[in-house]
Order: sequence, then C-alpha cells, then structure tokens
Amino acid sequence: MPPSTPVPLPLRALDAENVLGDLLAVSMTGIIYYTPIYDPAGSGEIVDFTFVYLNPAAQRMMRMPEVPTLTHNQQWPHSRQQGTFGFHVDAYVSGEPREYNINYQLDGYDNYYRLAARRSGDGLWVSFTDTSDQPRSPVEVALREAQAAEKAARAEAEIQRQRFYDMLMQLPAQVAVHEGPDQVVTFVNPSYRRAANGRELLGQPMRAVWPELADHGVLEILERVYRTGESFRATGFPLQVDFERTGQLEQMYYDCFFLALHDGQGQVTGVLDFSYDVTDAVRARQQVEQLNQELETRVLERTAALQESEARFRILADAAPNQVWAVNPDSTIRYANQAFLDFVGVPLEQYVATGWAAYLPAEELKRAQNTLENAIRTRSLYVLEHRMRRHDGQYRWLLAQGAPSFYPNGDLYGYVGSAIDITELKQANERLTRTNQDLDNFVYAASHDLKQPVNNLAGLFEELRRSVSFADPAEEELLVPLIQDALQQLGLTIDDLAALGQAQQISETSLSEEVPLADLMEEVVNTLEPQVRAVRARITVDFEARPTVAFARANLRTILLNLLGNSLKYADPARPARIHVSVWVEEGQPVLVVQDNGLGFDAEKHGDELFHLFRRLHTHTSGSGVGLYLVNRIVQAHGGSITVASQPGQGATFRVRLGRA
Repeated sequence: MPPSTPVPLPLRALDAENVLGDLLAVSMTGIIYYTPIYDPAGSGEIVDFTFVYLNPAAQRMMRMPEVPTLTHNQQWPHSRQQGTFGFHVDAYVSGEPREYNINYQLDGYDNYYRLAARRSGDGLWVSFTDTSDQPRSPVEVALREAQAAEKAARAEAEIQRQRFYDMLMQLPAQVAVHEGPDQVVTFVNPSYRRAANGRELLGQPMRAVWPELADHGVLEILERVYRTGESFRATGFPLQVDFERTGQLEQMYYDCFFLALHDGQGQVTGVLDFSYDVTDAVRARQQVEQLNQELETRVLERTAALQESEARFRILADAAPNQVWAVNPDSTIRYANQAFLDFVGVPLEQYVATGWAAYLPAEELKRAQNTLENAIRTRSLYVLEHRMRRHDGQYRWLLAQGAPSFYPNGDLYGYVGSAIDITELKQANERLTRTNQDLDNFVYAASHDLKQPVNNLAGLFEELRRSVSFADPAEEELLVPLIQDALQQLGLTIDDLAALGQAQQISETSLSEEVPLADLMEEVVNTLEPQVRAVRARITVDFEARPTVAFARANLRTILLNLLGNSLKYADPARPARIHVSVWVEEGQPVLVVQDNGLGFDAEKHGDELFHLFRRLHTHTSGSGVGLYLVNRIVQAHGGSITVASQPGQGATFRVRLGRA
C-alpha cells in the first residue's frame, strides 16, 4: 500500500470531508476514481476498472453521469490498443504517480488528453484535461485544424481505398498482390480465387502456389519486376497451367500486367499481378488466321489452275477459225483470239483499250451494249446479230453468242463468246427471200390466170356433153365421170394454189379484230354441212374461257375451215365422227383446240412433216396437201404456233396458240 499524501499544515484545521467534496466540485480538470477488476480465473491480473465517481468537470467532458454503469474498457474499447489501459494498470500496481499524454482519436473521441494518475488505497485517482475543453492558443488551433485536415484526408483516402478494393473485387480480371522477395500472396480477388480452383493462396509464396509456372519464365519475370521496379506487360502470353488440378497442363493465353508496389520511401515492397484470360479470343484469332491461310492457299491454287485453264483456253481459241472473245463482269474486254484480232486488224492491247465501240456502227452500238449488259445482269445466254467493221473498212454481219462463266464458288468470272461472219449467208438468204417472193407472186398469178381457163374448159365440156352423143353408152358412162373428176380436181388445186399465194402475202401487220367465235364457228359448220352430214358428225364447242379473240377474221376462218375439214375428211368410217372445238388461255395467250376421234396417225413419227407443203399422210381421199401448210403459215405470221398429238386409230388433237391476244 503506497503512503498517503499528508494534509498541508495550513489546511489541517479544515473539515477534511467537506474540503475534498468542495475541491472536486470546483476543479476545472476532470477527476475519475476507479477500482480495479481482477481476472476471474484468479491470476491476479487486472483486466478492467470500474467507475466509482466522476467530478462535475469529468461528467461534462465525458458526457457521462456521476457514477457510470460502464467499465473503463467498455467506454473505451480501443484503450488497450492506444496504451491508456496499460497506463492505468501501471499507476495502480506501482503506487507511484504517473502521467500520460495522448491524442485519442477512436471510440468517438478526437482530442488531445493529458492524464495524471495515482493510487489511493484500493482505488485509483485519475486527473485529465481535454484540450477541447480549454481555450486554445493559435498554435493549438492550427494544430487542431491540421489534425482535422489530416483526419479528413485519411477518411477520403480510406473511401478511395475502399472503392479501389471494391473495384478489384468485382473485376473479371485476375488480380493478386505478392509481397517480399519470395512473392508471398497477400491479396487475391474472387476471379483469381476461382482460377486457382481451391489452391491455398494467402500467405503462400508464388512458387508454392503455381509451381508449373517455373517452366514458362513467369516467376522469373515477377522476381525481376520486384528487383528492378520496372513494370512488365504482355499480350496473349502463352501459359500451360493445371487449372483443373488433374496433373494435365492446359494451354492458356493471358494479357498480363505486373506492376511494382512501393512504400513511402520508394522501396519496392511487392508486385501487383493484373491478368486477363484471353484464351478464347486467341484461339478464335488463330482459327481465323488458319482459315485465312487455307483460303489464301486455295486462292493461290485456284488462281494457278485458272491461269493454266485460261492458257489452255487461249491456245484452243487461237487455233479456232471463228472469232472467240471474253469480257469481264463489267463488260470490259478480257481477251480476243487471233481470228478476232485478224478481223479488226489491231493487237489485243489496242483492242482492249478501245473496246468494240470503235468498230460497230453507231446505230447498232447501243443495242449491242444493252444486250450484253442485260445478259450479264441476268446471268443468261444471249444471241445477237450485228455489223462490225473489218480491218479493210468493210462492215460485215456477225452472229455473236455469249455465255456466262463462273468461279467454283458461283461468282461470275465473266462472259465467253464466239462470233462467225454471216455476211454471205445473209446475202444468200436475201436472194432466197427475193426468189421465194418471186415464186409466190408467180404462184398467185398462175392460179389467178389458170382459174378462168379451167372454168371455161368446164363450161365447154358441159356444152359438148349436151351437143354430142356417144355411139357407145358404156363409153359415155366411163369417160364423162373421169373428165368431170379431173376438172374438179384441177379447180381445187388451182383454188389451193390461190390460197397458198394469199398465205405468202400474210404478214404480222395483218389487221386484227375481235372475232366472236360462236358466230364464226356457225358459219364454218354451215359451209361444211355436206361433209358433216356425210360422216354423221357431231360437233361441240366450248368458248366460255374466251368468247372472242383478236385475230384477222378471214385468216381465223381459214384455220377453222381447214382443221374441221380435215377432221371430217379423215373420220373413221367405223364410228360416227365426234369433233370438239374449244378455246383456253395459257400464259395470257388464247389457245384453239380441235379434237376428233378420226383415223389418227403416228404424230411422233410424222408430226414435223405434217405441215410441209403438198405432204399427205392418208391417200384414200382427195386433197392437195396445202391446207395444214396454209394454217401453219397463218399462225406463224401472227406470232403463234401449232402442235399436234395423235396415234393411229385414236383421233388427233391440234393445239393452235393464236399469238398476240
């Protein structure tokens, strides 16, 4: 027990009990009286202090009652950390006066305190001053402001540190901090921990965490960064790591950044490892590079093959007697063979430079260019007749044909074509046309000039028959019918020749009109009425799809008259004739159909020759072989066509596309 301090002599006459209370009440310093709390386990160690009394100044400064219910360490949880609890224990145990100055900035306090403590009996008196409770000098104010600024700076730094920490924890990149020369792991973010797949990390050297990295130089790079303070950066860095921890290394690629960390004195303390897994991107790039390489190889191979093919083509084309050419997809000249160059009389380079514009007549150039460009656009074949100037200045007629050429992938390579000189052929055709025209005119004139003499001959024969009598009646019965049949056949032949002459005059400019089919059909049937009655024919019609058609009426009458006349002429005598006439519309054009159940014929064998002049398949009836030829000429002149389907004994069906609607 330490000795108590004696009461000074001048104060011995005062009442000690009242003096102590008054002194504590008027004291401007805070006074606390504690009693110790010992270890319940009986070690004799003081583990805390109990508040017994606080004077008014202490109550004011601490904002606590006279007898607080808390203990010392409950009021100041960081007292041990700050050293104030140890100061109290030392003063109590030693029994000697102790002083302690501290800037306490925890547990809600932020002030500079001066403490004085001394044991008294079983308790401990503590006197303290709080600078915030005293008037401050300018130095103290400046100090407090500096302390406040420092505190604010520390708080802001803590906020920034926390933000940086949160960012590191949320980054998809793998982040770790290695400290010391052994690269001991002191921090990892969740991405790094997932990549480690259960490896022990914190507190472990990098060589222990990732032993397989030693073979790739990564650990040496980290040690060099630590040793030199120089950062390291790599893109697509290759690593073989046992991420699955199966003993099998997996090829991976990372973008890496290793940054040296420094302390306040500039000394390197560790390395920040910032790495991002780019394996998928690298593999995708490698695949693209491989595909590009394969594509480039294929292109080179195809180019070589194309060049070889083109060389062979040029050799063959130069040996060809006709003109051969090739153009690019934009219609510019790619190639012309020797026959073509001989025709124009210039080398290939000059022809490529000028193109064909310099060799075609101006009035034909636009049509030729449009034809080629349209074929290129539609990827279609084309045939064109045009004139072209030969090297001697003479314009010659050429028949040009072109076809698209494609790369193996379907892209258009260009157009390849040929041309032949058809000038002599066109001139021959023109002479033949004139000859045919002269022949047509002759046939028409002959039929016209012969018709009257034949009629006169028939009249003279009838007059002679009335005025002359035969000595032998049997001779009359034999000769008269023969002469009459001959005259009749001669008249029919002349009529057919006249009709043929008219057919040759038919052109596409024949005037058309809307012809009511039912009326025209009735007129034709009435004309053929004797033949209809002779074969007991039944004729039906169906014009519902097209009651009228635009056609030259006389020509349409000729068509119907000949087709129905043939159906009646070649009716099967074993059964009544049945003829059906109808009109349908196909692709916007009217189609006239005449179907019968007559004798029929082998259309596959004789279909093409059926429409030739003077061609007849059945000879048991009279005829000249002009009718179907005449029908075909009329239909063709109107832009149409005619086909036939037939088999022997099963009748025939004629389909006439009437052309322009």
